[in-house]
Amino acid sequence: MGTVFTNIFGFLVSIFIGMWVIAIFVVTSPKERLERACGPVGWTGKLGTSLAMLMDDGQDAVKSTQNFFDSATYGCQFTLWRVFYEEDWKKEQAAIQRQELELKEAASRKENAKPAPPVKKNQN
Repeated sequence: MGTVFTNIFGFLVSIFIGMWVIAIFVVTSPKERLERACGPVGWTGKLGTSLAMLMDDGQDAVKSTQNFFDSATYGCQFTLWRVFYEEDWKKEQAAIQRQELELKEAASRKENAKPAPPVKKNQN
């Protein structure tokens, strides 16, 4: 059995993770969901960049740390987008392309259509 500290700490971490997951699914915008889901990567990046600032007099370590975490945040968002949204996006793009092709074909048929000859009326 764990100590009181580990039980309370685990409970608080569980509450935090539960609130984070709820915060992700509360929003309706896919972009905002991706930003919230990858938020911890950005937070870790800010912490890492701050620690690099404290330890390095030059800015080389700070820039490389910041670039690493910027890439990690992008990678997180890109991966989640591919997992959850890519198939829907592909279907929408295919539908748009089909619709554009149909419009072009209809316009082409309209341009190539010859007008019907005038109908002569019988004057009996």
